[in-house]
Amino acid sequence: MIRTLIIEDDFRVAEINAAYVAKDVDFQVIGIANTAASGFEMVINERPDLVLLDLYLPDEHGLELFARLQQLPRGTKPDVFVITAARDSQSLKDAIQLGAASYIVKPFNGHELIERLRIYKIALERLNLSGEVSQAEVDAAVALMRGSKVDEVSDTSSNNPTTSLIVTCLKKNSNAMSASEVADELRISRATAQRYLSQMADRKIVSLELQYGSAGRPINKYKLSD
Repeated sequence: MIRTLIIEDDFRVAEINAAYVAKDVDFQVIGIANTAASGFEMVINERPDLVLLDLYLPDEHGLELFARLQQLPRGTKPDVFVITAARDSQSLKDAIQLGAASYIVKPFNGHELIERLRIYKIALERLNLSGEVSQAEVDAAVALMRGSKVDEVSDTSSNNPTTSLIVTCLKKNSNAMSASEVADELRISRATAQRYLSQMADRKIVSLELQYGSAGRPINKYKLSD
């Protein structure tokens, strides 16, 4: 469960964002703060995993609060999504330098927030899979954190984010998986999953197995090659 804190001075916007976060069962809204002071106190006391941070707060600029959050001890600093009406390049630059996991400009479609949260969750799953990661896995996680959409990538090279996600998916499942099962697991289209799996089979990254269902029609199943 990804424990999420919303720091937003507009009560209505905060409630709307909380409702969007709650649409994903893997996220839990642990609170809403309407000032920087109360937000910082909640971070200290509640230890959220993720903060949705507005920049225009009544008592302190959000980037100043972000900088204070970055001074917390390792293991207690939350990830931060900056959600703001600020469109100036300096605010964006400062947020990136502070390490924002995402930067969403208001007004935005709620589905955009849901998509960013989904991508963030997949990136976390990738980083939590094992204690050691390869450069390809690092690149994939960073690309996802910065907003790359899983089903919009066309390159099928081994360091591609989608390829790496499929490898992670197959690692987590001991049994061979069909393209449909991979698509459901990663929430990408079946056509995208099939295209990547076929290319990966050609490069011997995965092996192809034929399994026959009750109707006698073969189903292509894939597993990581030894």
